[in-house]
Amino acid sequence: MSQNFLRNTWYVFAWGEEVAEKPLGRRIAGEDIVCFRGQDGLVALADMCPHRFVPLSLGSVTAEGVLECAYHGLRFGSEGRCVFNPLGDPPERAVVKTYLVAERNGVIWVWTGDPALADADKIADFSFLTAPGRATVTGYAYVRADYQLAIDNLSDLTHIQFVHRDFQASEAYSRLEHDTWQEGDDVYRSLTFPNGRPAPFLQGFLSPDRLIDFTMETRWTLPSSIKLTARVTEPGAPEKYVIGNDSAHLVTPEDDGSCHYFYAHSRDYGVGDPAADEKVREWQRIGFGEQDKPVLEAQQRRIGNRDIMQLRPVILPTDVGGVRARRILAQRISQERKGTVLEAVS
Repeated sequence: MSQNFLRNTWYVFAWGEEVAEKPLGRRIAGEDIVCFRGQDGLVALADMCPHRFVPLSLGSVTAEGVLECAYHGLRFGSEGRCVFNPLGDPPERAVVKTYLVAERNGVIWVWTGDPALADADKIADFSFLTAPGRATVTGYAYVRADYQLAIDNLSDLTHIQFVHRDFQASEAYSRLEHDTWQEGDDVYRSLTFPNGRPAPFLQGFLSPDRLIDFTMETRWTLPSSIKLTARVTEPGAPEKYVIGNDSAHLVTPEDDGSCHYFYAHSRDYGVGDPAADEKVREWQRIGFGEQDKPVLEAQQRRIGNRDIMQLRPVILPTDVGGVRARRILAQRISQERKGTVLEAVS
């Protein structure tokens, strides 16, 4: 099993709407997991029938809310035990591993470590996703790159000037102001593009000639979740808010070198406007699927199975947030292996 992942933590498994009538299988931090909606709520099990080792995610959910294997019809309940065998008594050994699962604000999370240590109240706050008076558009991308490379990408948003130039390049880039700070294990980054005209994406909502300050603030939370707050204010007057949005960037490792990327954009303008939703959806499709994803996958191919930090990359001042997040995560993984408890990593 890979040593690259924190085990005692909550990982995003799916958007809530992805798990409906049918079971859904995904590989999370090196473990194959199936999730379905049982009679009493969400259930997460190891995605392998103990009979002939066929993925349970190929099966179906019965009217009784149990999961039926597609191969020979064994059925499994929320405790992982076989509760029905069509040709006799359920075999005593027909038991699969269970996982704790929680649904918060339209997001399904699974716990991959010791169940005794799980606390759903410690799931990172993304309540803005379902807050009233907002419009939220979600998406998903499978990325053949290590999850920490994806977090690096989200922790240094200066790349938008180049990777996403058609959508987000700012004429104020040369005047960029940035800052980094930490609260506990959470790492924050702030970028402000001062006194410039709106980037192309914003011009659908603001006059192209209007001068604004545009600020993006990220909060990285262990092990791999980022909340991004973007706000437009009057030049030199951060208290004079114009419009803004929050977005969730939830990265879950699949294996070493691959990850699941769940993203959502939630705005307080253009609410109830299908055209605005479609504009965001198109940006997500291109920005994440056709721009970020190819860069990360090409980066992973060049790095191979090595850790990027072992290659001694050149570090720019704007990399400080990502480097700090990597350091915290590495120490937390080390602590977990040793069974020790550390104070917040500075």
